[in-house]
Amino acid sequence: MKLAVLGVGGAGGRLAAALAAADPADRPYVTAVAAFDTDPEALDELDVPREHRHAFGTTSRSTGDAAAVRTAAESNVRELSRAATDAVPAAADAVLVPVGIAGATGAGAAPILIDTLKHTVDRPVYALTVLPGAEETGVAVTARTGLRGLEATADAQLLFDNAELDAPVERPPDVEATGAYGTTNETIADWTAALFGAGEAADAAAVGETVVDASEIIATVGEGGYATVGHWREQVREPPSLLGRLLSTSEAPDEIESYSTIETAVRRSLFRHRSADADLSRATRALLVTMGPPAWLNREAIVDARRSLDEAIEGGAVRGGDTPIEDGRHLTMLTLGAGMDRPERVASLIQAGAASGENN
Repeated sequence: MKLAVLGVGGAGGRLAAALAAADPADRPYVTAVAAFDTDPEALDELDVPREHRHAFGTTSRSTGDAAAVRTAAESNVRELSRAATDAVPAAADAVLVPVGIAGATGAGAAPILIDTLKHTVDRPVYALTVLPGAEETGVAVTARTGLRGLEATADAQLLFDNAELDAPVERPPDVEATGAYGTTNETIADWTAALFGAGEAADAAAVGETVVDASEIIATVGEGGYATVGHWREQVREPPSLLGRLLSTSEAPDEIESYSTIETAVRRSLFRHRSADADLSRATRALLVTMGPPAWLNREAIVDARRSLDEAIEGGAVRGGDTPIEDGRHLTMLTLGAGMDRPERVASLIQAGAASGENN
């Protein structure tokens, strides 16, 4: 699925740049990247093409007030609309707007930008919504403004919670995969690529038996509501030795080993390693993506994994696909639960923001 990625605010702009930088060469999904901020200096630091860095309402950035930023965005809506629309190429299947709702610029401006985009591009516009971490205090009112604004404008929100991602329950043991989770943005970029890049194989040999195309992802994410991602990756093959490369040999698992590995991976992605804590039984649609060396893509195990996902959402539309990676060393399992109403974490942030606003 091809995406135009438009980051809003400091956190959103950095995340947009991270998504573009981590776009996998074998499954590219980012067609364009742009950033919008009230801070020109922050924009200058981003690895985003200069012509796609857009400053607006710079006089409001010192207030730290999402409402003031929203007003500035509304005052500059024609300019924002033109810049945002120009940043979405014809090849894009949808638009993804990363935003950290703890920041005034993201919380105030992202809903305005999304709303204007929905009037100018005939494609879904999703928010990649990042909730504040435990160390981010005093942001309740800002978070409430952002969440309510995004609920009213975005086609759907892909939810990532910094409080969850700062300290995952369990991480893959191998050094390479652990390093990939070094920062929150790298984690989000990794998981997002696994989702949207699943059906974008650059090599025909990497096309799976069941392909997840753009229409299936769009149908799963749907219109309205929240979605969360579960992700698990573990090393299943050692790097080939020189002799192994010369002889073109590789170790193949037996059926019990491959089945057990997929069974464990899907349960960890469902219940232990998710982008945000949410009750999956409230999801109405789901997607399963399995990536890895072809010999590890056990068909019986994948069918049963889809059944586990169906049970987790307590019945609904479950789609799935696989991506064989011929020279891959890891098995990756991704589960998407979508169509959820407000998760408890979101509801608590909105309630806290309302209480803070009343007390101020």
